[in-house]
Amino acid sequence: MDPVDHYAKLKSEIRALEDQANALRDGFLRPGARLRSNQFEVFIKTQTRRTFQKDLLPPQVLNDARYWTESQNMVVTVKALETPSKSLKRNDDVQLIERF
Repeated sequence: MDPVDHYAKLKSEIRALEDQANALRDGFLRPGARLRSNQFEVFIKTQTRRTFQKDLLPPQVLNDARYWTESQNMVVTVKALETPSKSLKRNDDVQLIERF
């Protein structure tokens, strides 16, 4: 299998697995949900997280370059190619003419 196709397939499978995990997680959060099997037990706890509200800072601080740093990272995305049959289905202006 081509590495690009393999990568796209894996990303699709990961998304599907994450969707399944999120659905199960939502089920565990419902009152009365079964949280134990013969092999595993689910624990639920509440965590508190502090969030800094930078928007409340005065503009002279927000606009001061001394308080900011920049970083870069590489991002890999995958997009399905449009095949001719797909583009023809979506484009009503195309007319196919057969020679007699």
